[in-house]
Amino acid sequence: MASFMYTVFSMAQVASLHCSVRREISPCTCAPHEYSTDTIYVNCEGVGSFNQVFDALQNKLNPDLNIWLKITHSQLEDLETRTFNDMNIKIKNLKLNYDQLSTLPESSFRNLSQVEYLGLSENFLEEIPRHMLNHMPYVATLDLGICRIRQVYSEDLRMLKYLRHLVLVSNHLSMLEKDSLPKTISYLHLGRNNLTSLNGTLRELQDMEVLFVNNNHLTSLDDELPLGSKRLMMIIAHHNELEHLPQEFRNLSHLDSLYFNDNKLVALDGVFKYGSNIQVLYAYKNRIEYLAEDEFLDVDRMEVLDLGYNYIKSLNGSLQPLKSLRQANFTNNLLGEFSLNDIRGLKYLKVIDLSYNRIEKLSGKMENIVEPDSYIFELRLEHNLIKSLDGSMMGLNKLRVLSLSHNLLRVISPDDLIGLEELEILDISHNDLQTLEETSKSFLPKLEKLDASFNNLTKLEKDFHGLPVLCLADLSNNRITSISPELVAKTRCSNHGVLNKLEILLQENPILCQDELPVLIAMMEAQEARLLGIAHCIIRQTEIAQSSQIFLTPPIPLLPMLKAQIPIIPNNIMHPSPSIVQVIMPAPIILQPAPVEQTTVISSTIPPSTTLSTSSSSTSSTTELSPVTTETPLTTTIPPTSTIATSTESSVSEIETLPAIDIRSSIEATSTPAGTPVASSTVDTDNSVDENFSPIPQVLGPSPDRAQQLLEPEEPPEIFHDESLPAK
Repeated sequence: MASFMYTVFSMAQVASLHCSVRREISPCTCAPHEYSTDTIYVNCEGVGSFNQVFDALQNKLNPDLNIWLKITHSQLEDLETRTFNDMNIKIKNLKLNYDQLSTLPESSFRNLSQVEYLGLSENFLEEIPRHMLNHMPYVATLDLGICRIRQVYSEDLRMLKYLRHLVLVSNHLSMLEKDSLPKTISYLHLGRNNLTSLNGTLRELQDMEVLFVNNNHLTSLDDELPLGSKRLMMIIAHHNELEHLPQEFRNLSHLDSLYFNDNKLVALDGVFKYGSNIQVLYAYKNRIEYLAEDEFLDVDRMEVLDLGYNYIKSLNGSLQPLKSLRQANFTNNLLGEFSLNDIRGLKYLKVIDLSYNRIEKLSGKMENIVEPDSYIFELRLEHNLIKSLDGSMMGLNKLRVLSLSHNLLRVISPDDLIGLEELEILDISHNDLQTLEETSKSFLPKLEKLDASFNNLTKLEKDFHGLPVLCLADLSNNRITSISPELVAKTRCSNHGVLNKLEILLQENPILCQDELPVLIAMMEAQEARLLGIAHCIIRQTEIAQSSQIFLTPPIPLLPMLKAQIPIIPNNIMHPSPSIVQVIMPAPIILQPAPVEQTTVISSTIPPSTTLSTSSSSTSSTTELSPVTTETPLTTTIPPTSTIATSTESSVSEIETLPAIDIRSSIEATSTPAGTPVASSTVDTDNSVDENFSPIPQVLGPSPDRAQQLLEPEEPPEIFHDESLPAK
């Protein structure tokens, strides 16, 4: 044993020694293999000629070591002047990538019988170099991806008796001659070509395990797949023109991953009925209209099912046999009704997406009682036509994310949310809800985020009493005019046990324009809740005094992403860490009737510049407003609106003007005569908090090409060249 360890250590020292003397093989470099002690990498990149590579490596490396030689991005026009064999090194792995090779001289590759991996991708080859391959009979992996090969002839690969992995992705293939592929192939990549038919070339490949034929122009796979293969596990055929699936799928009992999205399939035709080993099926973006009740009769191992973007009108109980299902996607179909009976017994199901359908109702409460061990985490029902829930959520006791936005809900009753004790995110935005009063009778002990924006809410009293750890409530774009301090009396934000402040978003609600707002803000702050929002208000103003000075400035830019905390009330009311409320109002000016863009200013002097300075105990910022050079009290063209934001924290805000003007006293001393049109304010509201409320991912499961990357051939090609599937 000690002798063996000494031998291994000695070989590792030899490999390391060779790779430490870099000057001798410059411009090439080398490094020891991560796992094999008798193998080293040699990399020659950006070399000017093959002679330069030859001179650098000839007799410089131990002939007993296995060499993985890589020559990339180099000029090899003189390739025929020397041979690899004369370098006196044992090449096991040879990569000639990105070398702009259009031909390969046979003489340079003589006596390379020990090569097991040959990579020629990213070159200008227009045909398979059959004469060169005759000198490498033991090649097991051949990568000819991203070249210009147009056809594969029966003689091209005949000498490769041990070929297992063949990569021909992203060529110009339009024809495969019959019997052109060795029967030993287990991994075949023909994706991203111009094939309209496979011409029966796969029929005898009984050792086939993985097949890529994606992004071609195939219209049928009938009589094309290995007949009764016991090894074929994965078929990636997305982005073709397939109109139906071959019935011979019934005989391919070892299939586990199938990708047929972006085709023209109108039905599954029951071909997967007995696919007991199928784990993943992607068939989104097709034309499937119908699912038979026994569509997946014996498919009890399927974990991911994606049938989004089809024309399915009913699930028809087809999901019941899928006892291992974890993710199901039916977005963008024509479903008119959904009953949780369809997923009864699927105790491993975690995510189901039913968004963008035509669902008008969820079936009655009694028939929707799912087993207590239901583990559905995310349920997406947004963009449907649901008018009421009718207690249909009962039994989903592990649900964490529920999305009901963009429906027709008018009310949510306590029974609708009963038992959802694990719910963390609830999105009921863009509905027609008049009140959330009934939610106070529900108890959602883990709800952290509530989105009820874009509804018709008018008042809030004890609506949050059943939400003890709520941290974010988006109530923007409603009609709220009244908020009771009792709203948050029983709520204290807690994020995984860490206490924080509850944030209530009130953008574009009338309450932000009420005189009592400062008092409400102070009361909320005392209960660890913050009011945030932006509103367009028309403030009631008194008559303009002739002697009052009025300044004209462009609008102050909106607070970017609400980073600067600028309150609107004095220090004697605010507490530390104030809420943020920005009020947008018209400037104190008088406008002439449209369409004349002139405004009469009743004032004696217009100061040339104005500076607004805000300060706090921790930070300070100064916004300098653009100067107005007009110094005459005549009619002047001015911006239609002005924005006023004031700030006070630990010290009184300082307002510096030339001459000095108190903003609050100026507002109180100004007015717009009755009947005079007031210019509307235009405000960028991109600083709204948490604009993308829903965290649910749109794509379920891994992409098929990711599965391709996980497959490791004997020595996988450097690049398999097949990008990820497009998101649905």
